[in-house]
Amino acid sequence: MSRHTFDGIPDLLLFDDYFAPEQCERLVRRSLDVYDRLEAAIGNGTALEKAHIPQPAYVRSEKHNLQSEEQFARVALTEASAREIRCEYFPRYGEDGHALAYFQRNANVPDFATDGLVPGVREMVGREGLASADQDLTWKFTMNFYKRTNGKIAGFPFHVDIPSNGVVTMILNVQREVRFEIAKGDRVTGIDLPVGALLLLSGESRYEWKHRVLPSDAPLSGTHPVERVSLVLGFQ
Repeated sequence: MSRHTFDGIPDLLLFDDYFAPEQCERLVRRSLDVYDRLEAAIGNGTALEKAHIPQPAYVRSEKHNLQSEEQFARVALTEASAREIRCEYFPRYGEDGHALAYFQRNANVPDFATDGLVPGVREMVGREGLASADQDLTWKFTMNFYKRTNGKIAGFPFHVDIPSNGVVTMILNVQREVRFEIAKGDRVTGIDLPVGALLLLSGESRYEWKHRVLPSDAPLSGTHPVERVSLVLGFQ
C-alpha cells in the first residue's frame, strides 16, 4: 500500500491504492442502493428542515464556498438484517448535483460500511497512532453522491468539516478519479485522487485548512443518475 505525506501540510496522508477495484465496485453498488432508498423516502413526502452548517470566517469570506444553511430530511432505513438506521439526508448540499447523507454513531452506520469499511480502517487508524488499540471509537459516516449538472459531474465547494464529524476526516474515493484541493492562506495544493484512494486529514490539515472537490469533465458511465460516489469516515 502506497503511503504519501505532503511537505508543508501537516497531518495529511494519502494511501493511493487503499481499496482494490473489486472492493470499490462493491462499495459503489451498495452506496447507490442507499441513495435510491433515500430518494424514495423523500419522494414519499418526508419534510425538509433547515440546518445551520457553521464554517470558520476564513472559509465564509471566500466567494465560492459552502453555504451556512442547507435543507435536510430525517430518514430511517431498514437494513437487510432488519436493523433500523437513521440519517440526515441533504438532497442538495453545497452545489447543484451534490447530495449528502450523514449517519451519526455506530448504531446508524449502514451494514455494508460496518462490515466492509470500518474493520480495516480501524486497524489503519491504530497503526498511524490516531487511536489506541483498546479505544472504543464512535464512528461518523458520510455518503456523497455526485450527479452531472451543466455538463460536468458536480463538485463540493471549499469547506472545513464541522467538529461533530470527528477528529479525523477519511475520504474514500471509490468511483472516478477526482481533483481534490486543500488550501490555507494563499497556498492551494491540488491532489489527484485515483479510484481506491484514502485521504486522511487530522490535526492541522483537518481543522486549519479548507478543502474542496472540483467538478469533473468525465464522460458518462452508465444509466444511474449518480455518476460519482465518495465516502467519508470520521470518529470520536
